[in-house]
Amino acid sequence: MIGCGFVGSASVFALMQSGLFTEIALIDADKNKAEGEAMDISYGIPFASPMKIYAGDYDDVADAAIVVISAGAGQKPGETRLDLVNKNVAIFKSIIPEIAKRNFAGIMLVVANPVDILTQVAIKLSGLPENRVIGSGTVLDSARLRYKLGEHGDSEVVAWS
Repeated sequence: MIGCGFVGSASVFALMQSGLFTEIALIDADKNKAEGEAMDISYGIPFASPMKIYAGDYDDVADAAIVVISAGAGQKPGETRLDLVNKNVAIFKSIIPEIAKRNFAGIMLVVANPVDILTQVAIKLSGLPENRVIGSGTVLDSARLRYKLGEHGDSEVVAWS
């Protein structure tokens, strides 16, 4: 997991509970944040399948089956997801080449916003084939469609009944 903010940490917690993995490395620009989140989430391991959760570095992606990228600037009040493009493209330009240098051969899952744009950025910067870089956008929007109408963002309307 690259990015240990709210989304990254919650995702690692859910993955820990799923029992699908035996090892999860948390990578963050703030190494102390990654270490703290790894320790906190690891407290749940006795209630899940045996696994190793730890603060890692980019060398850990070399043999990873999946790399999830949740790193990105947080959306501030009044900002749209599109306002995050330049900030998050800059962040991806620091992350993706580090992954590519390690000859990563797995699947890259992008969950940072704006997800569709950043997925294309990840494809271009990584050199990975399109079928190995996946954006979470349509899956999340499909789930939201059960309750909301309209385009994802400020124009969506909740369908209460």
